[in-house]
Amino acid sequence: MFKLLWGMTGTGFVLDESIALMEDLQMNYGVNITVMLSKEGAAVVKWYKKWLKLTETVKKVSIEKTPNIPFYAGPVQIGKFDFFLVCPVSANSVAKIVCGIADTLITNCVAQAIKGGQKVYIFPSDQDTEPIVTTRPDGSPLVLKIRDIELENIKRLHNLEGIHVIAKFSEIKELILSELKEKE
Repeated sequence: MFKLLWGMTGTGFVLDESIALMEDLQMNYGVNITVMLSKEGAAVVKWYKKWLKLTETVKKVSIEKTPNIPFYAGPVQIGKFDFFLVCPVSANSVAKIVCGIADTLITNCVAQAIKGGQKVYIFPSDQDTEPIVTTRPDGSPLVLKIRDIELENIKRLHNLEGIHVIAKFSEIKELILSELKEKE
C-alpha cells in the first residue's frame, strides 16, 4: 500500500481543499495517509472548525508534542513513507526550513528526510507575488498581501537540496499519483 505522510502547519490556506484531496486519494486510489500537525497547525484546524472533518477523513492524525514526538523523523528519514508532503506550509515554517531550524515536528521531519536522501514536497501558503484570497474561519474571504521577506524565503526554498516546491495546489494530486504509479 502506498504510504503518504502529510504534514500541516499553522495556516488556514487550502485547508478545505487539502482535506477533500485526502478523502479522494484514500477513497479512489487506496492511499494510506498519516497526517501530522504542528501545534499551530492543530490550533488552526480547530479554529476553522475542521477537526472533526479531518479526523473522520483520516484515521491517523497526530499533533506535535515535541520535534520528535510523535516520532516520524526516523521513519521518514529511512524511507518508510512513499511520499512526504507538507501542505499547507506557513511562512513561519518556510522561514525556519530555509534557515535550517528544525525545532518543530514538521521542520525536524523536513530536515531529517533530506539528510536521509528522501524528497520533500512543500506547498507554501505565501508564494504568490499578488495578494491571495483565502478564507476566514467563518468562511468569508480574506485578502492577504505577501511580504517581500516571504517571497525571498520562497526563492531560497527552491534552491534547497531535496525539496520540491509546489507552485499550485492543483499539482499535488498529479505528483502523488505519478509516484504511486512508479511504485506499482
